[in-house]
Amino acid sequence: MATTYDKKSTASGVASDLASSITGKVVLTTGVSPNGLGAHFVETIAKHQPALLILAGRSAPKVQATADKIKSDPASANVETRVVILDLASQVQIREAARHVLAFPENIDVVVNSAGIMAGPYATTEDGIESQFGSNHIGHFLFTNLIMSKILASKSPRIVNVSSNGHALSPIRFDDYNFQAGKTYNQWDAYGQSKTGNILFSKGLAQKLGSKGLRAYSLHPGVVFGTSLAVGLGEEDFQDLGTIESDLEILCHPVLM
Repeated sequence: MATTYDKKSTASGVASDLASSITGKVVLTTGVSPNGLGAHFVETIAKHQPALLILAGRSAPKVQATADKIKSDPASANVETRVVILDLASQVQIREAARHVLAFPENIDVVVNSAGIMAGPYATTEDGIESQFGSNHIGHFLFTNLIMSKILASKSPRIVNVSSNGHALSPIRFDDYNFQAGKTYNQWDAYGQSKTGNILFSKGLAQKLGSKGLRAYSLHPGVVFGTSLAVGLGEEDFQDLGTIESDLEILCHPVLM
C-alpha cells in the first residue's frame, strides 16, 4: 500500500524536532562560506533560536557574509553570531583560533566540522601534509581536540564530522599519506583518505570520550549541487572519478562533500 506524505506537515514536524534540539544551544560550525553546506546548516538552525552560533572559516569577509545573512532574516535576526578565523591548512593558525575560542565564556554544545576541499593538483598544507588530508582531517582533528574542554563542559556534547561516500575511494595511507611527496598522487585517493579520516575520528571520539557524555557522528551529506566544493574541477576530473567508481563498484557522485 502506497503512503502519501503531506510535505507541509512533514516539514513542520521536522522543524519542531529541530527546534527542540537547537534552542538555547551553542553551536560551532566550520566551513560556513556562502553557498556551502556549512552556511546552509547554520542559516537553517538559526531560525530555531540557538543561544550562539560560532562561525569558523578561513576568509573573514565570507564568514561575515553568512553572519550578516542570518541577521537579515527576521526569523533569526536576534540570534547572536560570533566569527572565528580558522585556516585548517595552518597548525599555527589553528592553535590561535583554538585559543580564541577557549577564551569565550560559553561552553560549546555542538561542533559541526563541515569545512572541506575536494580533489585538485597535489599541494601541501603549511605544515607539509597533503592538502586534502591536512585540511579535511588533520586540521579538524587538531582544532577539535584543542577546544575539547569547552565541548566536554556541555551537558550534552555533540561532535559531527561531515564525511562522504567518497571514503570508499581510499583508506588512510598510514605509511605514505603524502603520496611519496606527490610522485604517486591521485586526487581522488587523497580525497577518499581524508574522508576516511573523518569517520575514524568520529569513531575514536565515541570510543574514548563516550563515557564522559560525548556523542560523535560522521555522515554522508548526499548529492550536493551548486556549492563551491568542486570549483576548478573539469570534465576530465569527473571522468577519472567515474572510472574509479566503476572499478570499486560504489556509488559516489563527484559533487559530494
